[in-house]
Amino acid sequence: MTRVHTSVVIPTVRRLDSLARAMDSVIAQQGVDPASFELLVVDNDPAGSARPVVERYGNARIPVRYIHEPNPGVANVRNTAIAAVKGQHVAFLDDDQSAPDGWLKSFIALHEQYGPAITFGPVETSLPDENIRHARYFRKFFSRTGPEASGVFDEFYGCGNSYLDLAQMPKGEYLFDPKSNETGGEDDILFSTLEAQGHKFGWAADASVYEHVPESRLKLRYTLRRTFAYGQGPTVICARKSPPDIPGVIFWSLVGLAQAGIYGSISALMFVIRHEDRAIWFDKTTQGLGKTFWFGPFSQKFYGAHIRS
Repeated sequence: MTRVHTSVVIPTVRRLDSLARAMDSVIAQQGVDPASFELLVVDNDPAGSARPVVERYGNARIPVRYIHEPNPGVANVRNTAIAAVKGQHVAFLDDDQSAPDGWLKSFIALHEQYGPAITFGPVETSLPDENIRHARYFRKFFSRTGPEASGVFDEFYGCGNSYLDLAQMPKGEYLFDPKSNETGGEDDILFSTLEAQGHKFGWAADASVYEHVPESRLKLRYTLRRTFAYGQGPTVICARKSPPDIPGVIFWSLVGLAQAGIYGSISALMFVIRHEDRAIWFDKTTQGLGKTFWFGPFSQKFYGAHIRS
């Protein structure tokens, strides 16, 4: 019997149609022995709404498993997945993404060649309407780009479309920090820890996925709020260290002020002349503000108890 080498994990919350698309893309993977990988869907909806969708795949060509994590939280669902996987390697695919049929093969090949603790791949935005206002900005916002060639680099990205070698992960009760259950950033905390330990990160240029963006997210009030939270990341990471990295907090707060001042001035000009790329400058300004206003009432909550149907 072939041992499970890789567990593909799809965390999901109330995106049933999108989940089915993501699952179909995993099951259709080519160039990898179907007996060597599994698909694990971890449902973070307290009502367990994804179960009927997953049960439809009982006769799939690869093992498909369903796990219910009823306690809302982005770290909760990832930690539950890590505790349940059968493979030493874990590929994370978001429930609003889909993967071309050579995706998993590309991740495995990169890891076999370089052996990084974590490997990332590109994300290409798929919009429901290419003619919407700020389309160029939205394509940029929801996409992920990196080096043209595959290899090992210093930069890390987000957990969606990533490949983890569990043997190289930090030891502890939780791999992903539960303090990030509602705000997100659990992946940045983990990756920053690995970076501090001297790890570099893989980039598999051929392991791309599509991000299917619904119309409900194609609004500046949504993306700029996410950008503000993303900007908070470096400062929050410094603040949560034990003991807190006070010089780091001060440094990133000042960087944020400088960015907000410079980009804010450009944003004002872009707004006045109604430049087609003005949203890109709004984004840069908002990210700077997030670095400075990272505490207390400015904390942004997208997950956990704050999820919405």
